[in-house]
Amino acid sequence: ALKRFLTHPWVITSTIAACFVVFLFTMFMTYAPILVVEARYQYFRLLENTFHTTDIRQIILPSLSFDKIGIKYRDFGMEIPKLFLNEPVVFNVDPDNPAEYKVALQKGIAHAAGTDLPPYHGLGYYFAHSSSPELRNQYNAIFYLLGKLEKGDDVNLWYEDTKYEYVVVDKVVTNPEDTSFLQKQYALPTIVLQTCWPPGTTQKRLLIFAERKTATAAENF
Repeated sequence: ALKRFLTHPWVITSTIAACFVVFLFTMFMTYAPILVVEARYQYFRLLENTFHTTDIRQIILPSLSFDKIGIKYRDFGMEIPKLFLNEPVVFNVDPDNPAEYKVALQKGIAHAAGTDLPPYHGLGYYFAHSSSPELRNQYNAIFYLLGKLEKGDDVNLWYEDTKYEYVVVDKVVTNPEDTSFLQKQYALPTIVLQTCWPPGTTQKRLLIFAERKTATAAENF
């Protein structure tokens, strides 16, 4: 009787339909954040190209002056003008402690403990990704657009109300276990931004390297 039930056309059809629904739901949960971030990026890009501003107030009332609303986190934050990204940064997060970095990633971009802070002159490591499925689709979206960055693009860090300006110098796709970049010596104060790659997966890691604009090689010694 059980065999007859399991081979009944209705049961087979229902099982296939259920699997298809689960597949569609999984695809939606994986790629919906990417589509939302991409749509937001294209929207702001259209405003910038058309009106030379992304501030709706300035578009509606062009004769008035408004404070720039893009810099929301001047105490601890990161701004990437090309991506219209402006997010808080949680500093000194242990990247090997899931309980700690999960909390941080719900608040913003995480700075890895043990790497240098903006006032210093070594390497600062920043990430907004997790191999955890629930976080991969939650806050990883912050860095989904990093692949659009090219050499010469600006990255600004705010630390204790002080702005530190960086310029992108390299972009690398590497394996998840590759942490050799943390052991390297850098001629100038450098930051690396890391996210999962391709977007929505955990197969690889995308690393964006940026050097401090106003620094000199002598500052490292």
